[in-house]
Amino acid sequence: MKIYFHILTVLSLIILSSCTNDYSSDKMVSPSEKYYFITKINRTDKSKDNYTDVVISLYTVEGKLLTNLNTKAADSNKWAIGWDSKEDIIILNSSDIGTYSWRIENGEFIEIELTESIREQAEEILNINLRISDKNCFLPKLRK
Repeated sequence: MKIYFHILTVLSLIILSSCTNDYSSDKMVSPSEKYYFITKINRTDKSKDNYTDVVISLYTVEGKLLTNLNTKAADSNKWAIGWDSKEDIIILNSSDIGTYSWRIENGEFIEIELTESIREQAEEILNINLRISDKNCFLPKLRK
């Protein structure tokens, strides 16, 4: 049952976009339930350095912002993001920059080496989105 929960929560943040408004996702709670993240996309202010970049905002479960990470993944390309199924590791699969993963330690992003398990999960979240996306703009509202 827990794996299905993680698949559903991953689906809530998988995004293939061509939308024209700024975007902020629903929150995605970590497996430990200590953290959640929200992805944000600046699609309207071209003067900012983060224009069309996927930015991850990490919060405590109580709602305190801990840090932001500009992934440099372009929203104009296919990308998907989610938590590892067991650990507090965020996985990003992007068609322009590749796959990255970050362990959350003491409220900070620590980039980690990709394991076979992380690579498989990254492919799975992207493939799930490819099967169910509509017009390259999938913004589901699934919640825990």
